[in-house]
Amino acid sequence: MTVPAVTEEVEDFVDRCVPLTGFPTFDLYATGMAERYLETARKQVGAAAFAEFWAAWSTALDERGGPQDLSPVHLEVARALTYLWLTGAWPRLAPAAHAALRRQMANEEFVVAPEAYVEGLVWRTFHGHPAGAKPPGFGTWAVPPPPQPTVDGLRQDLDLGDRSVFRTGLTDEVALDAVPVHLLPGYRASRAIPPSAVPTAAVRSVAPEEHA
Repeated sequence: MTVPAVTEEVEDFVDRCVPLTGFPTFDLYATGMAERYLETARKQVGAAAFAEFWAAWSTALDERGGPQDLSPVHLEVARALTYLWLTGAWPRLAPAAHAALRRQMANEEFVVAPEAYVEGLVWRTFHGHPAGAKPPGFGTWAVPPPPQPTVDGLRQDLDLGDRSVFRTGLTDEVALDAVPVHLLPGYRASRAIPPSAVPTAAVRSVAPEEHA
């Protein structure tokens, strides 16, 4: 069986998704979804808009920066891309970003493919497996999970060196219990957070001539 070679475009996509996901390239390739995710992101954002985002993200990484260097719209695209790797689903974008990108499709969450759900990286964060797929094997419930990785260990695995690690929406590293509730993943309803407690997204003013 001949395995098709990974294109330079997909290789660059995987390499620069490492800081977004927190997983090394080995795990990203192991999902078998890299090319599909790239195609999905480009289609959902638009080829031109995605190219602009990717150039901005690449520049931020090359200059030893991070998500804090992105515009609000690009930050939303980065969030969606991270969500895609973790869950196998493209999320609903913030209304302001959806409008700024002038997307021509419905702003709704959808699973990219059945295998994408199974290959979601979220299962690996707690050494679990999706219901009905990838069973760990007989007797594995008696084996304790491996210890939580340390920050230094993650830095080494991701080859970050002395670079700072940022959480989206924050400028400094903080303990998990210090992350504002509106920045935590998952549905807000499950976290009992009223809409009034969530900061509004930045709104880009559009000149009248831009509508022409």
